[in-house]
Amino acid sequence: MPGAAKIGRSLALLMVSILLLAGAVDLFADDAGRMDYAGRSLVDVLRDFQDRGLRILYSSDLVRPDMMITKTPTATTLHGILEQLLAPYGLKPAIGPLGSVLIVRKEIKPIPVTIVHPTSQQAVFGEIEIAAEVDSETELDRVEFYVDDLLMATVVDPPYRALIDVGEDNIDREFRAVAYGIWGGRGISTVETEQVEFEDEMEIALKQVYVTITRSGNPVTDLEPENFTVVDNGTTRDLVTFERGDVPLTAVLLVDASESMKTGYIEATTNGSRAFISRMNPLDRAMLMLFCDRTLAATPFSRQTDELLRPLRDTPFVGGTALNDHLYASLKVLDNQQGRRVVILLSDGRDVLSTLRMEDVLWKVRRSDTVVYWIRLLKRGRGSFSSAWRDYEENSREQEELERAVRQSGGRIVALAGIDEIEGAFDDIMTELREQYVLGYYPANRSRDGRWHPVKVKVDTFGAKVRYSTGYIDK
Repeated sequence: MPGAAKIGRSLALLMVSILLLAGAVDLFADDAGRMDYAGRSLVDVLRDFQDRGLRILYSSDLVRPDMMITKTPTATTLHGILEQLLAPYGLKPAIGPLGSVLIVRKEIKPIPVTIVHPTSQQAVFGEIEIAAEVDSETELDRVEFYVDDLLMATVVDPPYRALIDVGEDNIDREFRAVAYGIWGGRGISTVETEQVEFEDEMEIALKQVYVTITRSGNPVTDLEPENFTVVDNGTTRDLVTFERGDVPLTAVLLVDASESMKTGYIEATTNGSRAFISRMNPLDRAMLMLFCDRTLAATPFSRQTDELLRPLRDTPFVGGTALNDHLYASLKVLDNQQGRRVVILLSDGRDVLSTLRMEDVLWKVRRSDTVVYWIRLLKRGRGSFSSAWRDYEENSREQEELERAVRQSGGRIVALAGIDEIEGAFDDIMTELREQYVLGYYPANRSRDGRWHPVKVKVDTFGAKVRYSTGYIDK
């Protein structure tokens, strides 16, 4: 039966092509896998495959001479090699008649990509970080970042983020991230930010509240703007900006370097400071200030680890403790700094030589918009003490005022049992800063009356513990 024989031959050829494309019967896949394709045209490579005996059929409309191969395939089968060669151009191999391989168009699935910073709720000016997350198993060639159709940065390795300068104009902006796969496909994400609207010609400064939320001791990080209500001086305010903890910070690491702090303390403090500095983002800055009864060392604001840690290697730990004076000085230093302002005090809190009282420091805390953390060393006991300037009762009151200043700033006290816990304390504080919510709003009726304006933040979520700065002086 000639017809049956012809059908049998056709089926055999079809099976050969199926096995060939699957890589099970691959007459020259080993040679193909060893070839260097980069820099050659796709047409040239396909012709080379044809010369080797593979029946490849394609249209010149699909495979054009200008299609160049930029990367050598990583696949080990002929089918895989063909797929990777063709994918960047939206093509794929398919089984054709009589054992042939057809080059056809493929349906390219978009690569999931999302811009995570900036967000549409924030005002954007000057130098900022733009960041994207790519949720895909696809190997990426690059991610391009655009602002208003202008290419600003290209990133080839994760994490996909870059520092860009968008200028100081108060305008609407469109941010776009485009992810390109190594073997074809792409994904696009856009975020539009709006200009800040000003009513008439009133000078109103944006207030920011840094909010830490925990539930059963664990951070709560999945809330949205609608979960928050801010009440400023008795008036509910609309949120203008809403961000999470990647807002740039400027920190003073204020380290007690009095003589009593020497045993094992320098190494532990160095490790803790290094842990904090190593997790700073590109726009973050810090300075290290060592103090006893006087300032022993103070670095410039920087994010260079060696520069910031040098005083811990070179400065002798001597003298008594003037904590109040130096906490006040830290707050003063931060007055002209940008970003989220933070002081991390490392001390047992026993001030014996300050000329300022803690009520003076509390006055400054209320005017500085600075969050104060106190890493409290308890190695010398919890009880009160007497000093040359103050008796037991006065020193107890000073410590209570220090605790009050920390709480009122929105910070917290991290009590340690020993110096071996210092490194973990610094790391925990940085983790908390990265998990904070940043709520921006315009206060009502700015009077600059020099009075205390209480702030309340209400959070619509069950069982949450909320911590934030409880107010400010309107100045």
